[in-house]
Amino acid sequence: MQASGLDTPYASELESPTVLITEQNSGVKLRLRQKALIWLFVGCMIAVHGLFLWRVRERIARGDPDFTVFYTAARMLREGEGAQLYSSRAQLAAQSEFARNADIRRGPLPYIHPPFEALLFLPLTYLPYPRAFATWNLINLAILGGVAILLRRSLPSLQVFPVWQMVLFSLAFFPIFANFHQGQDAILLLLVVTLSFRAFDREADFLAGCWLGAGIFKYHLILPLALILIFWRGKRFILGFASVSTAALLISLALVGWNGALQYPLYAWRVVSEPAFGGIPPRQLSSLYGLLTGWDFSQKFTLAMQIVVAICSIVLLMIVSRLRSCGQSRQTSSLCVSAATITALLVGYSTNTYDLSLLVLPLAVVANCLLANAPGARSLLWPAIPLFATPLWFFLSTHWERINLMALFMLWWLFALVAEIRRISQLNEVASPRLPFITNA
Repeated sequence: MQASGLDTPYASELESPTVLITEQNSGVKLRLRQKALIWLFVGCMIAVHGLFLWRVRERIARGDPDFTVFYTAARMLREGEGAQLYSSRAQLAAQSEFARNADIRRGPLPYIHPPFEALLFLPLTYLPYPRAFATWNLINLAILGGVAILLRRSLPSLQVFPVWQMVLFSLAFFPIFANFHQGQDAILLLLVVTLSFRAFDREADFLAGCWLGAGIFKYHLILPLALILIFWRGKRFILGFASVSTAALLISLALVGWNGALQYPLYAWRVVSEPAFGGIPPRQLSSLYGLLTGWDFSQKFTLAMQIVVAICSIVLLMIVSRLRSCGQSRQTSSLCVSAATITALLVGYSTNTYDLSLLVLPLAVVANCLLANAPGARSLLWPAIPLFATPLWFFLSTHWERINLMALFMLWWLFALVAEIRRISQLNEVASPRLPFITNA
């Protein structure tokens, strides 16, 4: 009798429950090992961050971190000195009352944010500086929890992680650590952008614009992001953004008066563009500007390099703005917002390391795609992994002062996102053409 086609060793193995169970157990063990390695890495990064903060605790208590500028501005407002908010002499006098031992700068640490933001820190001025710093970082920790809750609601695959695990992942991220180290407001901006993203996801355009307008306290990042989203969303988004940002400007005007308002643009530009007045050298900026001008040779071609930066920034904005027609599904719309966020950080004139806390949003979007087993998701993860390597950035910051190299990985990540968005859009058009999800032009 002729043997059937199924009478082969391969077929018998497929029919064997023992083989199937063995393969399943091997897969489970592999996933458990991967999770263990991930958590080991997260734990090590958090430990490194915590150890560094413990070692610099005395410098923090002396008033060295950037939190000093918020504390100073809020104290000046409380004492009725709003009109002098952008006076270097007045800021130095205010800081000398609580940061007398700061020895890393000769003048005041300048406050260059809009006046209305200082109101948020007003309650903290009733605490001594060290307690105010600790309280603000506890608030930042709570904000991270709020961001995790919002992201879990907008990105369903992330619901497999409890909120506390998402917070731990965030604490392992180098820019988040930088925010805690300096007592900065980047995590607050992350909350604002996440709220706008959630409204964007629900197609509540006016509300999305309102939330983004509330982030105008970091206008060098919010304005590029708003420009892209205005191009995508149109009138209702513009109305929401303009309403809240205008209200913030009017509050600022009431706090400092016309003279203070007129002093502000020149004062802020002088600080960010001249290191002698407190500006950060380009090599320490995680932006396109820092990447292109943060080298010794570029100092010989200052004007030419600035023109190149401007042209490259415009090109990036145009590339991402043209993704307008690609957001045909919930997945691609999330990827589009991620690309817009990275673009805003790249074209921002003065993007600091802690500002990259905004990358938590695209990280969450990519993680959502990975957990959903979306094709091409792994290609979106590789550019982000180096940004978690705290020892690498510690070394580059202290020995080479080359934080601007972060922009290379952000560019890689941006172009990977753009390629993936276009690939998904083309597949969707072939499968079932739909009207674009962005319709309010």
